[in-house]
Amino acid sequence: MEPGAFQEAVLETVRRYGMDLSRPLALVSGGPDSVALLRALVGLGYEPAVLHVDHGLRGEESRGDAEFVRELCRGLGLRCEVRSLRLEGRAGLQERARRERYRIAGEVAGRLGASAVAVGHNADDVAETLLLNLARGSGLRGLSGIPPVRGRVCRPLIERTRAEILGYLEALGQGYRVDSTNLLPKYARNRVRLEVMPVLEELHPGAVRNMARAAALLREDLAALEELAAGVVREEGGEAGMSVAELDGLPPALRRYAVRRAYAAVAPEAPPLPRRLVEAVLELARGGGGTRLLDLPGGVVAAARFGERLVLYRREEGEAGERPLVAGESLRFAGWRVRADEVEGMDPEDARRPEVAYLDAGRGPYRVRTVREGDTIRPPGLGGTKKVMRAMMDRKVPKDLRRRTPVVVDPEGRVAWVFLGELGEDFRVRETTEKVLRVEVERA
Repeated sequence: MEPGAFQEAVLETVRRYGMDLSRPLALVSGGPDSVALLRALVGLGYEPAVLHVDHGLRGEESRGDAEFVRELCRGLGLRCEVRSLRLEGRAGLQERARRERYRIAGEVAGRLGASAVAVGHNADDVAETLLLNLARGSGLRGLSGIPPVRGRVCRPLIERTRAEILGYLEALGQGYRVDSTNLLPKYARNRVRLEVMPVLEELHPGAVRNMARAAALLREDLAALEELAAGVVREEGGEAGMSVAELDGLPPALRRYAVRRAYAAVAPEAPPLPRRLVEAVLELARGGGGTRLLDLPGGVVAAARFGERLVLYRREEGEAGERPLVAGESLRFAGWRVRADEVEGMDPEDARRPEVAYLDAGRGPYRVRTVREGDTIRPPGLGGTKKVMRAMMDRKVPKDLRRRTPVVVDPEGRVAWVFLGELGEDFRVRETTEKVLRVEVERA
């Protein structure tokens, strides 16, 4: 492919997937893919900054890669940053190196104000990923290969084959570095690249492009299924959940996508939930009455409440201490928005709303915190005190929500009001009350 035609094809990909390359950071290893990426971006008139991460895994060869990239950037008049990375141990080395590389890229991109991090994945990488994930028994997500855009990361060469890339570099007379570890058969991807793909190309010429096209079609199918599943997932108060009855009405595939959608909503930075855990969450929902809990990766909890609702939320470690309630101000606390205002008197109709409480301001200043095991309250008309936890149990508040429910307390720590629940007798507004504090809450 002639340089001009190659660059035009890259530009078409950029436009098709809406890649913002106004201020790109190019991740350049010195290998043919990333060098072709850089040359194509420059050829199209972009002015990328360049990041090279030296993993230090191949001694002099690694240092040679870094110097090659520096020289390439000097010749092109581009800004270049080289970062060194030292990883201890051999277990999971490639994956750890990949995570660190992207972490550093995100840090540099943020500092430079880059619009995107451009990387050199191509159609061959997509085909190899599809085959490896197929062998592992992956579903649509795994078979859809490598996405052209994910967050800030974009892949302008994703529709170009490795053969086209090498032809482009040859036409430019552009050299590149060869990573010797790419020839080692101990890595699964290398064996697929060196042994499997040539056979498939021989059996079906154009196999790489065909598999990349299949992955693109599967991405479209995946997006459609996820959109359908999203219709049953509702986000409120830091939770993402769905009606169990509505979930049961979906085909099995959409149930799984609904669970994954809910998980992604509360843990957007976490990897997709694996199939076995998705099935465990669905089994939780089939468990009947009471509240059943399941811990998931990323500090996420799945809760099935009374066989009626399935929710996922982030476990809040060491929740937010205490916050003062100040008249005329709003605050956010434990997934709630709280507003306090000093008012002239109590509106009985307004006071009947569960999200509103009228308190004797003279008993304050008040604070907000989460409920504690020994907390008690004296509800109006009861003639005695009651454990707050017991009161919530009587109101059928799900078990997992009880310890996460905020309360309003006075300076001595006595409970004046339980959000959406009981009001303390000692804090209610009377005819003799001089100042009234109206508190309203809603899930954030």
